[in-house]
Amino acid sequence: MRAVGFGLALVVGLAGCDPSELPSKTSGTGGESGTTLPSTSGSGGITAVTGGGGAGGGGGGSGGAIPNAFEPHFGPVVETEGVHFSVWAPNASAATLEGTFPSSQVVMDAAGGGVWKVFVPGATPGNKYRFVFDSPSGTITRTDPYCRQLDADSYCFVVDPNAYTWKVPNFTRPGRAESIVYEMHVGSFAAEGGATTGTFNAARARLAELSELGINVVELMPVTSFGGKPNGWGYNPELYFAPKTSYGTREDLMALVDEAHSLGMAVWLDLVVNHYTGSKQAPLYCFDGLCTDNSGVHFFGPGDYQWTPWGPRLSYPTPEVTTMIHDAVDFWLLDMKGDGFRWDSTSNIRGVDGQGTTPGGKELLVDANLRTHALGAISTAEDLKGWDKLTIKAGDGGFGFDAQWDGFCWDVTGVLQVFDDNARDMGVIEKVLKGNYAGDGFARVLFTESHDTVGNDGARLPVKIDGVNPESVAARKRSMLGAALLLTSPGVPMLFMGQEFLATSGFTPAPDLLPSPTAKGLEVREFYKDLIGLRRNLTGDSQGLLGTGIDVFHRNDTAKVVAYRRHGNPGQDVIVVLNFKNKAYTQYDIGVSDSGPWKVRVNTDWAKYGADFPVGQSGEISAFSAPKDGKPFTLPLKLGAYAAMVLTH
Repeated sequence: MRAVGFGLALVVGLAGCDPSELPSKTSGTGGESGTTLPSTSGSGGITAVTGGGGAGGGGGGSGGAIPNAFEPHFGPVVETEGVHFSVWAPNASAATLEGTFPSSQVVMDAAGGGVWKVFVPGATPGNKYRFVFDSPSGTITRTDPYCRQLDADSYCFVVDPNAYTWKVPNFTRPGRAESIVYEMHVGSFAAEGGATTGTFNAARARLAELSELGINVVELMPVTSFGGKPNGWGYNPELYFAPKTSYGTREDLMALVDEAHSLGMAVWLDLVVNHYTGSKQAPLYCFDGLCTDNSGVHFFGPGDYQWTPWGPRLSYPTPEVTTMIHDAVDFWLLDMKGDGFRWDSTSNIRGVDGQGTTPGGKELLVDANLRTHALGAISTAEDLKGWDKLTIKAGDGGFGFDAQWDGFCWDVTGVLQVFDDNARDMGVIEKVLKGNYAGDGFARVLFTESHDTVGNDGARLPVKIDGVNPESVAARKRSMLGAALLLTSPGVPMLFMGQEFLATSGFTPAPDLLPSPTAKGLEVREFYKDLIGLRRNLTGDSQGLLGTGIDVFHRNDTAKVVAYRRHGNPGQDVIVVLNFKNKAYTQYDIGVSDSGPWKVRVNTDWAKYGADFPVGQSGEISAFSAPKDGKPFTLPLKLGAYAAMVLTH
């Protein structure tokens, strides 16, 4: 691993999916210029609001009943006669609301516990606002941490939470076992009209392609306001409610979620609360002006928990900070109608790179997961420490995540990228097939490519296999072996955008737009589509891939062939055969439980997956009565070099 400085942030990079070293945390930020916040009040055309009564807001923890509509503890609350505003700034001696309001000036009232409130009669959605504090650092202006729509000058817009009309008000989310996840970076997935930065609207226009592929979960890399480049990765968070302005508006993001739902796809959010941006111009830094020995009231003070390699750590024991994070969870699931989360680097929330216990970290995660599940959504963790407790229920002493990112990628890549066929370790393949957390194979999020492994000086899997020609037969066939493992192993499979059409482009800190697929890439996409259909049991005869059972019944360390049975309900067995060697067989025998017939559902030797591939076996195959692999029957296969075959009963 190597440390690289981008602006004021420290970023750790990993050279792809190196099997010799699992990353403790990998993140790319692009650069962090941030938004410069003025140190004194006043801006052209803005009316200072100073007086009046107030209501709304509140501090403390976020316990109690989970609402069925988003109820923010701070920020603006729109009512018929005006808007309530509240903010937590415990070290301010006075607070003023500054905005484009028609009312007379009103001072924000101290409401106790460091909370300031004001009601502004006549204020409406569309008004801009920000806070002005008399503070230990003098008069300072600040952006609302609960800002839900940001403009270019650090002002927020008041928004009407009910203004968007949902065409899919109620969406049935796919269960964990049925989920096929697609990791999307909005900034480079798709752009409009010759632009170089992707947007919510451009991504929305291409969602139908993902639905047709069989994707039913889109996992968005961070899309709330972050510093640095317009198309950075997003792991340098600045605000937790407002979308990144270069991606579009809050309504644009809602429309993306709505369109995904209309196509049968859930939308998960990548949530980054293990650290804050390294840019000291970001909104939460020294928020209320007291900033002597730390980064302000939202962050840990001096000691073991103050800093991460990417910026300061939010202070989880501080009730108002925990409230903000839990409100962000409720906001995504209730206001934005999202469907789940990927929590970034939980090892730096629950501990320090997984070591020890960060005060308040476990409690934060457990409560967030309880809230998520109470609202019918899914929560996954990027922890990468292989720790069972992450995915054990909170009631049994765990953290309550549904699944956690697994080391599958590093193991599988290590086998596939080796040049010498004889050096491929079938023991590693058997290990990943049988992998689980506390006996639950589906508690794993599996992938062969991700933003971290393609970025951070990494590469796409076909490039790792053949750096000279990543569209060679070997690169395509061996990367397809990886995909077959990914989509037929117990777990939650995740694709990184472009993987499905053999994208070979890298993923820089400010990535270029995802290129269009090549002719060979479109052939590979057909393979992914067919395999995803089997994984989801769309034709009704591959339910074994949704079941929990796995039987690795054939392992030939010399021939480098592995065969396994996935099973659930009787009569729905799926047999997968993988050949990791550049050697074809006119007959290769494996054992099966009965004579069949067994139908070949996917064979990577089929010409539709590669015009230059040999003609692979298809149709139905009957087994003959002879014991093999501890089974009473033998199934003769025509097994191609570097081939994957999937058969159903």
